[in-house]
Amino acid sequence: MTGADGIMGLLKASTEEQHRDAERRTLQRDLVRNRLPVEDYARWLGQMLLLHEALWTGVRKGREHVPALRAVVRDEGLHVANLRRDLVSLGQDPDAVEPLPATSRALSEIAREARSAPLALLGFNYVLEGSMNGNRFIARALRAGPAGVAISYLDPYGDDQRAIWEAYRARMDALELDEATTARVVAAARAMFTFVAGMSDEVTRAAQAV
Repeated sequence: MTGADGIMGLLKASTEEQHRDAERRTLQRDLVRNRLPVEDYARWLGQMLLLHEALWTGVRKGREHVPALRAVVRDEGLHVANLRRDLVSLGQDPDAVEPLPATSRALSEIAREARSAPLALLGFNYVLEGSMNGNRFIARALRAGPAGVAISYLDPYGDDQRAIWEAYRARMDALELDEATTARVVAAARAMFTFVAGMSDEVTRAAQAV
């Protein structure tokens, strides 16, 4: 069972190491400091688009027969639509994005869990939805630069960010998950942080190779 602190407390405690590691990547530091070239920013957005599309494909199918997914995950098309809009704003074709190796691994893992254990998608979603808290600060840094034309993904909720996150937390903590399901949700969250870290490094290396 998830315990007195709920699944959100467990997820935070169980992913601290992976979370810190993901935030240490060069790409993440450059984003926060508004030092990431626009071309690299577009590459990163493209990979995030692929992650979100895969997640929402699984969620949409899972919501048809898994009540917990319906209860927790809402506005499932929002981030996909914003990512596509931002890429177009940067002169990129969202349909032409090719996955980097870390992204490919993430897509395979998301698809596998969607088939075998749909509730594990809550772990992947925890990471991507939770990133919106920090992404809002990145959006503020980017507004003054060339990438400022494409920040709808980073700041989708505006001043409602805190309220939306608290509502999400409440929906997650209201779940009653057995031990096996809880373990899969936690494992998925850890994996997503690792995938994002690897993807960030690969975006950086791809830019250096150009």
